[in-house]
Amino acid sequence: MSATVQRLLLGTDEPVAPALALQAGRLQAYLRGTRLGPITFDGREVWHGVDFLFRDADWGTPGCVVERLEQDESADRWRLRGHIDCGARLDFEISIEAGERVLRYEVRATASADLATNRTGLVLMHPLAACACAIQVEHTDGRSSASTFPVLVAPWPPFMLVRAVRHEYADGAWAACRFEGDDFELEDQRNNADASFKTYSRSNLMPRPYVLRAGAVLQQAVELRIEAPPARPTPAARGTVRVRVGDIAGALPAVGTAITAADVHAPQAVRAALHELAPAMLHLGLELPDEGLDATGLARLLEAAGGCGLRLDIAGITAADADAQLGRIAVALRDAGAVPGAVAVFPSTPPLLEAVRRVFPRSAVGGGTPHFFTQLNRIEDLGRTDFLCFTTASVVHGADDEEIMAGLQSLPAMIQTLRLRHGLLPVRVGPSSIGARRSPLGAQPASDGTRRLALARRDPRTRGLYGAAWTLGYVARFAHAGVEAITLHALQGDAALVGPDGTTPAFEVLRRLGTPARWRSVVVSAPHALAALALDRAGGSETLLGNLLGEPIEVALEGTPWPTQVRVMDASSLRRRASDPLAPPWRTVIPVQGMLRLEPYAIVSV
Repeated sequence: MSATVQRLLLGTDEPVAPALALQAGRLQAYLRGTRLGPITFDGREVWHGVDFLFRDADWGTPGCVVERLEQDESADRWRLRGHIDCGARLDFEISIEAGERVLRYEVRATASADLATNRTGLVLMHPLAACACAIQVEHTDGRSSASTFPVLVAPWPPFMLVRAVRHEYADGAWAACRFEGDDFELEDQRNNADASFKTYSRSNLMPRPYVLRAGAVLQQAVELRIEAPPARPTPAARGTVRVRVGDIAGALPAVGTAITAADVHAPQAVRAALHELAPAMLHLGLELPDEGLDATGLARLLEAAGGCGLRLDIAGITAADADAQLGRIAVALRDAGAVPGAVAVFPSTPPLLEAVRRVFPRSAVGGGTPHFFTQLNRIEDLGRTDFLCFTTASVVHGADDEEIMAGLQSLPAMIQTLRLRHGLLPVRVGPSSIGARRSPLGAQPASDGTRRLALARRDPRTRGLYGAAWTLGYVARFAHAGVEAITLHALQGDAALVGPDGTTPAFEVLRRLGTPARWRSVVVSAPHALAALALDRAGGSETLLGNLLGEPIEVALEGTPWPTQVRVMDASSLRRRASDPLAPPWRTVIPVQGMLRLEPYAIVSV
């Protein structure tokens, strides 16, 4: 892939280390950096991955460089030895050895100086497919427990003091892992938009950050074992992704974009793009109630957006002065003719929510968190609300391209979990993007927007075709789950839809989702590979498909044949637009023999 194509796809020229494929008989794994995974047996994913991670005092995850890697491989066995520089006064050696049914990952780490960390150690991930599968846990205190992996998102670690885990990964097929060197516990990573369960060392109940002392040696290992393979072999994956559009199933959520108080003074070019975007709403967040807000300018911005709705989030309210603080904002907005349809306040305590209800009597009142689903899932003192709200970021635990797309599969379980706890209370999600708009975990790493960084505010993929495919997948997953509204990206700033070089590919997706529509059920044979959203609106019907993979896929429609021509946004069309800003971002493609080839992260409009 050329640098130009990579920049169009991913928004950056930052290279990605190639994955090293490793096989020992029927056991296969891929190594990229220090992460080994997915780990499959007979083609079926058993473990999602194993890695050794250093998390700093703000839960950041510095990148590690494999300086030396020794490899010894035969048909039924392989062995790796490597020295890793973590760039944080921490060096470690890894040793990985595998036969056909046993794999051992061992690490020995030494800090060269005292080093503050929230977690340093091995992590083992089970795949999302483990949901509802049987699990048996051996605990460090000698107990044993039997259960299943959670179906709903567990707010707290469901298994603690873990020494070993057995799980059924297919009918009658069991695998086991055993840990050495520390106590471990297992958490549900869907809380942070990851499609996996993670077992890690050092309990979250222990003090943190803690200090790795200079010269102290940390040694841990995990042994993975296939105990009983499936009675029937895994069916071979079908090469063609098949799509079938069904009946009307619901109303498309109101899809909007985030703005700041500074955006009310956006230049004319940005306002023109906003008018073209025509979002269902603008979502304004105030970090403090006294933050300067030009209410008249906000009213004009809403007018430029086509007279769309307004959601207002307010943080930093004090209970003793809530009515006065909220009242000043409400009066300014009312006088400017910019009354919000929805207002959320943080923290969402009963007194503050009731204050919002008094001061904004015409607005729906929301509560939850301005942070991630984790915080909402764990909240205990939520007051009376008209809707629930939270946001997501895809880079909480890492910044891998494949993992971020896979994380889209975790989104529906969030809504299922809220339904159980809060009934049919409407859910409004966002502002969300690939990057982390803010972090409840501490300081965020500095980023110039050219590198993939865990927990960073700016992520380069937001402005590439990758960001468009992710956006379509995000809306499709949450729409099918029944959310009421979604806010994605931002007009300007870290997750900008409109930048110095014009609009992003994600802009092209969102501009098709701002008007009211109903969505149809869609069955996709490989939902990890293809996002699909079928819409009915006054002007006709449209089906949007997005390739979620960094490789081409073949797509076939079932029940309804492809039209003679479709419109596609891909690297070819974006390359043409880069050389000619007036060129459309879409190109016309003719399906061949009922099949359409979608290049990496391409979007098709049918």
